[in-house]
Amino acid sequence: MTTQEPVTNFPPCVEHGIWTPLPTPPPRALRTFTLRLRDVHPAEARRVKTVGAMTFHMAGCTGSFNDHTPQRAVANAMTAQVGSIGSVGIGDARIQRASFLYLLGDVVYKDDNKLDELGTDQVEMYNTQFYQPYSAYQRRIFAIAGNHDGKRSHDPRTSAAEHFQGNFCAIRDRRSADNQTDQRLAMRQPYPYWRLSTPNAVILGLYSNIANGGILDDPSIQDMQPQYRWLVQQLTSTKRRNALRGQRKAIVLAVHYPPLSGASNFDQRGDPTLGPSNAIHARPLATVLREAFDESGQRPDAVFSAHAHLYQRLTYRHADGWEIPFVVAGSGGHGPVESRWEKCDKTRGRPKKPPFDAVLPPGLTLPAGETAQVVAYNDRSFGFLRVTVAVSTLLCEFFTVDGDTTSLADSFRLDLATHRLG
Repeated sequence: MTTQEPVTNFPPCVEHGIWTPLPTPPPRALRTFTLRLRDVHPAEARRVKTVGAMTFHMAGCTGSFNDHTPQRAVANAMTAQVGSIGSVGIGDARIQRASFLYLLGDVVYKDDNKLDELGTDQVEMYNTQFYQPYSAYQRRIFAIAGNHDGKRSHDPRTSAAEHFQGNFCAIRDRRSADNQTDQRLAMRQPYPYWRLSTPNAVILGLYSNIANGGILDDPSIQDMQPQYRWLVQQLTSTKRRNALRGQRKAIVLAVHYPPLSGASNFDQRGDPTLGPSNAIHARPLATVLREAFDESGQRPDAVFSAHAHLYQRLTYRHADGWEIPFVVAGSGGHGPVESRWEKCDKTRGRPKKPPFDAVLPPGLTLPAGETAQVVAYNDRSFGFLRVTVAVSTLLCEFFTVDGDTTSLADSFRLDLATHRLG
């Protein structure tokens, strides 16, 4: 990487995080990146296998230091769907009681008030923003780290990355010291980027670090790309296993930073060359992912992300007709919900009705014959996703939560055989 003076006059909406190595090196063997649902919840894994369908929740940007009300309302609405699918939804018979919750990053947030002595205390943050809100959610909770979860400091009590790994990448079944609420055990995910294997789907969780726009690997060492290589290997191995099995498992990709967005500020918030990392050679996350899909010969069925505090659904249509839903679900509890039309300078762009083209940051170009369009969005309400994977079908519902009222705001069906959205 060519050295030059750091750029400091980047736009105010650009993340100030510098690409930061993880506290521990990645596992050496490919298989040790995998956690199976049956290893942590065998009864639920058996139930999923028996009924042939699996339903789970997803939500991102759930934590909030000051106002816990929205997060608790969302958590309560998801908890209700653990016991029953309820009467609100698309009404498809394949939808089951939720098997688990998968958090899309930014699990906890520090206090922006620097005079607050407890404002950066990760023990306090995890107890009040994670363990307390989900104490009634009687299912396993998995997660990928967001930019707020990946920051590091010399003080063990305030270092976010260490606490994320302590709560979600524990070596053995134990109660975390951060949990002062209930008996929930820390999760045993193998690493911050990892594979969850279930009877009918694999979820590949990426770690997009804390630099603006999301970066998988150290941008200053272009020849060393451990996470990118891992992703290619996982896609390749899943493709091979599906061929040998004769029964295709769905492939879901989860990453905190959105690879695609229709937000008016995404030309800057999605640009990894902006910010104090000074990563002048970094390429947009969507470009890196597309290269991994091409190299492995395997595209994911759906891509889920967060970071922006709103809901968006985009459709990426390949030249051969293959469609992939890209869903941004970052309205899980951290307020305020962001306006899709607000630009980095706080001015507002002109609202459009879907469908409309995605905003492409510098360096991101679509190949000939391919399109990326926003087909639905909600920038007014907090909410969460309910995803169901059944034979040859992926269903997704976005629910908004207003106090005790849960409403279906958007949904889609993906035919996993034809890869067409309906």
